[in-house]
Amino acid sequence: MRVIIIGGDAAGMSAASQIKRLRPDYEVVVFERGEYISYAACGIPYFLGGAVGSMDDLLELSLDDAREKRKIDVLLGHTVTAIAPAARTVIVEHGGTSRVEPWDRLVIATGARPRTQGIDIRGFGNVFTMNDLPDARRIMNFVARQRPGSVAVIGGGYIGLEAAEQFRGLGIDTTLVHRREDLHRSFEKEISDIIKGRLSGNGVGLNLGKPFLGLEKRGDKAGVVLDSDVLEFDAVLLTLGVEPNSDLAEDAGIGLGVSRAVKVNEFMETDAEGIYAAGDCATARMSVFGLDVHAPLALKANKQGLIAGMNIAGTREAFAGVLNTAITKVFDLGVARTGLSYDQAVKLELEPEKVVVKSRDRARYYPGSSPLESLVIVSRKDRRVLGAQLAGRPEAVKRIDVYATAIFCGMTVDQVFDLDLAYAPPFSPVYDPVLLAARVARKAK
Repeated sequence: MRVIIIGGDAAGMSAASQIKRLRPDYEVVVFERGEYISYAACGIPYFLGGAVGSMDDLLELSLDDAREKRKIDVLLGHTVTAIAPAARTVIVEHGGTSRVEPWDRLVIATGARPRTQGIDIRGFGNVFTMNDLPDARRIMNFVARQRPGSVAVIGGGYIGLEAAEQFRGLGIDTTLVHRREDLHRSFEKEISDIIKGRLSGNGVGLNLGKPFLGLEKRGDKAGVVLDSDVLEFDAVLLTLGVEPNSDLAEDAGIGLGVSRAVKVNEFMETDAEGIYAAGDCATARMSVFGLDVHAPLALKANKQGLIAGMNIAGTREAFAGVLNTAITKVFDLGVARTGLSYDQAVKLELEPEKVVVKSRDRARYYPGSSPLESLVIVSRKDRRVLGAQLAGRPEAVKRIDVYATAIFCGMTVDQVFDLDLAYAPPFSPVYDPVLLAARVARKAK
């Protein structure tokens, strides 16, 4: 059995490693167009800010270990340019030449690319994206050599928030530009307001509610074009979200789904026989709610790669789906979310009720006790917990995992209240914030 995997990051290398673990007799070839495999992209903002000392620290698996210990044939600088499903071949380019490679099974793990609104940032020496290690290297080199005094971060999602913190920590005058008054739609307004307050309180300028229309060259500066103004900055970081690298699959006639991600079933199979897809290029399902989504998140990518590898190796295992659970840090504020947003719940006709509870993350008298805001979305129809969002001390918002478990298991707010959660003053009040929020939500009509 010969398996070709297109893409050597999280999903691709997870699939390759799992196949070789279960079926060491299989030939597994990974074509990676870049210069790195298996790296922690989520750590890039913290490398930028200095918390991660070296870019090498972000490498999860070395090329030598992949080849020598895991016996995976990894080829860097190799770009797959076409897939022929009927012939079971791919065309690979390397060093200016092309060749045809046959496969018995194929995994598309091409990841996602940053959205740039059609702007060719290669024409700007001071405009960046933050998607991979070469991006990180370019930003670090620019900051070290040019020492920018000002930077605009365009986009109010997770990466934009994390990047704004890091730039500000480097002493750079930082402005967050976002088209809405509220931040990314993943955050409810109540949580968005808390984040905005923490940003401005730490010196990040906020330019909100104006659509970003493009960029202009203004001498050594970059002009950020808004609807009625052009703002000049020494550097610009575009964090406008990502889109799946699905063009290769589409050109081969493989079906796409939500957000143009490669459509897969629970076994990571596409609609083309013998072809699988996994990671940021592939769809996922919020199985609890029967909703297909594009969820470019690290755990999902690694899990989908693992599942694809297991099924190729002969083990029939389904991917259980996602809840879009995410967590981040904005200066000393932790923010976490899971499940549906209120608007998503409305569209699914689940009759949502939003409950907001302010509490403490430890006993009020214990040193270090801090505020924690809990927002819980409950169905008036069947009292199920549909979603939750938390804002507070970074360690405290890891409680989101309790909500993720409750939603995955279809628990009602009454069942969450019945949970026997641990208590001691250094860790929580007697009524943990999860229990307190459930107690309040039980009273919601």
